[in-house]
Amino acid sequence: MLEKILAEKFRNTLKLVFSDINNQQDRRDEAEFVKDEARIREKLLARIHAFPSDTVLSEDFLVAAVDGSGTESLVTLDDIRVHLLSTSTIVLNTDTQRESLFSMVDRATVESEIGEQPHIDVHWHSSVRNDAREKMAESLAEIYPLKDMVSLILPFFCDYTGGKISSITDISDTEFAPFGSRLQVMRSLISRTQTLTNAAVHEELRKVSEYAAARRLLESDLCPKYLLLDGAMSIFMHFVRHYPSMPSGFMLRDLCSLARRKEVILCAVSKNHTIPFAHRIASVAKEELGEGAKWFCHLPSKEDPGGGLHIIEDRAYIPPILAVPYLYSFSRDNRPSRIDFDRVWWSENIFVDGDPQATRENELALFRELEFMSRDARWYGYPVALALAHENCKLSFEDLRLAKEIARDVRLELGFDDRKTESLRTDYNL
Repeated sequence: MLEKILAEKFRNTLKLVFSDINNQQDRRDEAEFVKDEARIREKLLARIHAFPSDTVLSEDFLVAAVDGSGTESLVTLDDIRVHLLSTSTIVLNTDTQRESLFSMVDRATVESEIGEQPHIDVHWHSSVRNDAREKMAESLAEIYPLKDMVSLILPFFCDYTGGKISSITDISDTEFAPFGSRLQVMRSLISRTQTLTNAAVHEELRKVSEYAAARRLLESDLCPKYLLLDGAMSIFMHFVRHYPSMPSGFMLRDLCSLARRKEVILCAVSKNHTIPFAHRIASVAKEELGEGAKWFCHLPSKEDPGGGLHIIEDRAYIPPILAVPYLYSFSRDNRPSRIDFDRVWWSENIFVDGDPQATRENELALFRELEFMSRDARWYGYPVALALAHENCKLSFEDLRLAKEIARDVRLELGFDDRKTESLRTDYNL
């Protein structure tokens, strides 16, 4: 294989692929960006006026973050996969008045409110047998703390319809009426059954585990000002039914609704994202604001004043349904990151209809605090709480190796066939 990779033929194949991308995709995107560039420069891009390094806030506040990790193959038993899930919730205090910037709320206090940290969970799933959806629904219902299905689904429909649906009886007079009974069963919320691969199942289990941790925090007495999630606020919609095709979509809207009631600012932050032409927006920011400027750029949707950007038109899940995305940079050494906010919260707290200046002032105040919580030298430009949550939940290769060994020992202890737990192809030393 190595000689094939090093051969000139492989290089020529890559040249053809990259040329094809340039001809079909990059040139088209470049033409779309030209249409947006003036608007980005003049209206959507803004410099962050950062707090001085010696700032003492008039009122310190708590910042919380949730992140998750795991593996879809802790143990493989024929067509059954045992999934290992890990989540971590971190709570920090800005603590400027005691000059102990972003001190961690002690573990005993956090665990007394939301349980052991990090939290480890194990679920099994078969993506081959006919009971795949049933088993997945069972796991999701066990993981997420809100058990009442009506309470789970209503926040999405309330936000999606602008308040026209506020009770289960309201659904009967809408396009969703034919699905009314299905919406009250977890199994029926899994409508993408044709794509229930092991990877897709694991992604849903992991996402719901993170949302479950976030909900427990919101239900606690810790009361953070900010709650940060790793990822985006994307919801995958059923193209016919026009509601989320997986339970996690409903759970995300449940979180958004609960956060609004608790007066918590919910944000989803992604280092790795698919915002097109992020590098060009960063170049524009450098030209307009200077080399070391800290900045943000609103990515409007069709429903915002001026309409959506050409560069994100017809892009899948950008901007997300019921969410508002921004691109931002707090450090010139890192690529721009993406941050999403609940659109309902944003419309009530950031956007001022008919007054773009007031909207901009609200944005500046928001991003000023977000930049303030991203100053740790270890991860400069990235929220400290999220970085710590990631460090606390991640499973290293050594962690996974030991977990798999323990799983094998447990099966032996129970008198089960241990040979079924061996890695595939071990018989052939491959």
